[in-house]
Amino acid sequence: MKVLRIYVDDPKAIKKVIGPNVQIVRARCVEEVMHAVRLSERAFKRGTNHAKTIGGEVLMRLAGTVQIREAIDKVGLSKGFNYVILFNDEIPEGLKVVGDNGECEDVELKRSFERMALVEVL
Repeated sequence: MKVLRIYVDDPKAIKKVIGPNVQIVRARCVEEVMHAVRLSERAFKRGTNHAKTIGGEVLMRLAGTVQIREAIDKVGLSKGFNYVILFNDEIPEGLKVVGDNGECEDVELKRSFERMALVEVL
């Protein structure tokens, strides 16, 4: 599994590369995304997942909700900087990978991690 920061000019065009091994999310920093991925993988192993797919579970964890539509609205693919999660390490064509992973301050990360943990109890 690999997480890369990308820049999206046209979300509709990028949707064509999203498949079962790719999820694109909007987040402030790579740490947020990695934590959501770890929580999602753990939920699938335990059988406590809310989504049918790992990508959907990541969206819900990152957004802090069990409603997929709300999660997509909050942290789904959008124009600008996003993160692509590659569950098979193959980078699809057409993605503009950028080197910077974004930055989150400790206070922001703490709030984000707490929001993600709420999905466990919902």
